[in-house]
Amino acid sequence: MVRCKRCDQDDLTWDKQHNESTGKWRMWNPNTERPHECGKKKNTQSEDPMSKRDKKLWKTAWKPIMDLPSQRVCGVCKTLCVTVSDCDYCEELKLNPCKHWCPKCKEHPRVIYVEIVPDAKEEFLKTHPEEK
Repeated sequence: MVRCKRCDQDDLTWDKQHNESTGKWRMWNPNTERPHECGKKKNTQSEDPMSKRDKKLWKTAWKPIMDLPSQRVCGVCKTLCVTVSDCDYCEELKLNPCKHWCPKCKEHPRVIYVEIVPDAKEEFLKTHPEEK
């Protein structure tokens, strides 16, 4: 069975007889025993709310703002976490090397905050003053 892409009717077949006589394929509706006459599309409105002009602008004129680098901070003592290869907590979860090990607490904190690197934020605000 063949499906029409325009109207989603899916009980069609290819008309082999028409192809042998004209060299062109067309869909055949076996229920009506006539060639398929496609109606209007089911979705008259486009699913994409963006117009063609806006899509073109989005692809050419839009420049993404860079993602600011982040760092992991211990949820207990607010110390910058480091990467270690022998964290017992991450070993259980099979996540070694651990990127969340706190050098001050000497263990893996259960709560980890992700913060923007302060120097990166300052640098970003210097180059993009409109984002303040």
